[in-house]
Amino acid sequence: MKDSLSIPASLSELGLHHMGTHLDMDSFVQSKEGIIEILELEEERYHQMLRKGIAAVNTALKEVPKEASQMDDEILFRLSEERGLNPEMVISIASELGWANLSVRVGFTADMAARNAMMTKAASKEKAGTDIFIVDGLERTKLDFYEDTTATEFSALVIDCFPLTDEMMSRITFSSEVISVPTHVVVTDRTLFYPEGGGQLGDQGVLVQGDIISNVLDTKSQQGIVLHFTDAPLDIAPVKGQLDHERRKQLMDHHTAVHIVGGAARVVLGPHVWQAGSNKGARYARLDITHHSRLSREEIEIIEDRANQILESNYKITKEVLERAEADKKYGFDIYQGGPPKHEVIRVISIGDFDVQACGGTHHDQTSKIGELRIIKSSQVQDGVERLQIVAGETSRENSRRQERILSEASDILGVQSEDLPKAVSRFFEEWKSQQKKIESLESEIVRLRTSGGGTDSVELDGVRYVVMEVEGDMKQMMTMLSQLTRDPKRPTLAILGTKAGGGKIIVASTEGSIAADRHNAVEILNAISGHIDGGGGGRPTMAQGGGTNGEGIPNALKEAKTLLGL
Repeated sequence: MKDSLSIPASLSELGLHHMGTHLDMDSFVQSKEGIIEILELEEERYHQMLRKGIAAVNTALKEVPKEASQMDDEILFRLSEERGLNPEMVISIASELGWANLSVRVGFTADMAARNAMMTKAASKEKAGTDIFIVDGLERTKLDFYEDTTATEFSALVIDCFPLTDEMMSRITFSSEVISVPTHVVVTDRTLFYPEGGGQLGDQGVLVQGDIISNVLDTKSQQGIVLHFTDAPLDIAPVKGQLDHERRKQLMDHHTAVHIVGGAARVVLGPHVWQAGSNKGARYARLDITHHSRLSREEIEIIEDRANQILESNYKITKEVLERAEADKKYGFDIYQGGPPKHEVIRVISIGDFDVQACGGTHHDQTSKIGELRIIKSSQVQDGVERLQIVAGETSRENSRRQERILSEASDILGVQSEDLPKAVSRFFEEWKSQQKKIESLESEIVRLRTSGGGTDSVELDGVRYVVMEVEGDMKQMMTMLSQLTRDPKRPTLAILGTKAGGGKIIVASTEGSIAADRHNAVEILNAISGHIDGGGGGRPTMAQGGGTNGEGIPNALKEAKTLLGL
């Protein structure tokens, strides 16, 4: 719109003028500087999308005549869903590319809205139909873990137990922390086992009934019923449960750390930061946050330092159970970082006045219980979403020890101090690259000598040089040799190279635009000889390659090639 109105100012300049003239910035959560930075980035991304859009539209319309007045609906659907280009933008770009008569047909916008609605409805139906087990008639499980997160043992009554069928197992997803395959589901009237939810993995431990010890390998829930996935059945009778509290403590470390890191990210990066997803296991936790740019190592370290300050400050962690309407009124909608609540009564976790969120997971009572945390990795999930990998508590200490061992071992191998490792690795890498270049140069020289000294590897016949030889090395090295042999149009060459590496590889190529290319078809030659390595391949008349499983057949394949060519 700005371009169509011939406005020369940038989006950030317009925004700055608007804020200075018409807005009271005191009522804004985001700072003026933060808004300007976002506007600059969004305008740049818009222009990047347009540049990519030109190539995408040009490719999509390649089969559409320039004089056409309409295009297939599917093209517009695809460009919208895959490239983010709305129909009007597609028509505008197409006009600039030479499709001057194209227009969006009447009714297309309504059809597109209906299509999107159907896709949303289908996804909703699929999500709604995820119940796997028949739990009708069972009472909701009493969740004792909310009463005391430090409790490790409890007594309960088994109210149902059934075997897991193949059909059930095909519909269940277990995390990598489930170390063996469960065989049964046990339902009790109450439990200390937290069921997987809110990104936190389910608890593990044992259920004991007399002499029977049934390992709880995972815990999930359905319709308020907690399902213990076990490796042995239990009777409908009283049972004692024991939680793997060491693992639960680690899960609590990670879950509480995710809240703290999320709050620290908002303090450091700005109020636009929002949780886009999370996962809390015993090995590590991850937090996805919305942010307009990739995070630098310096920004990650500042977030980490701010989070550890919260741990050291030993904030009290308050847990409230509130009606949703009351929670909305008291805290606002920012508490729903993990998504909208599923129930009218929700739990709200407050870490001092630093972070407040609706959350049903298990947490410590004080931040100092975690000890320490580290952000060990940052990656981009999608445009505008950064994923932080977090270790806290004992896993943080283990990670530090592991990193120290790696540094120590690497230093010993290279014979340098730890602080000198980056320079030493860089020096060795540069030397390695230099040696690789020398090796490639020597290989090229070996090929030249083998094919120009009148040996059996190279034969001149009727104006064509024929090179048939076995070489050492992989496909990349063979391609380098091939380039050396066939690149000179003044010396027409047909080259057939073979190596035993990787089950046998063969390349056949001729000098483009030469009499060698006119006389011989590389694909036909390859097909005639590749049987000796129990393989096949393909390509074009001037270059074909193939592989097999019998590298020892290379000598016979090359011998047949010579016979085929009359050499």
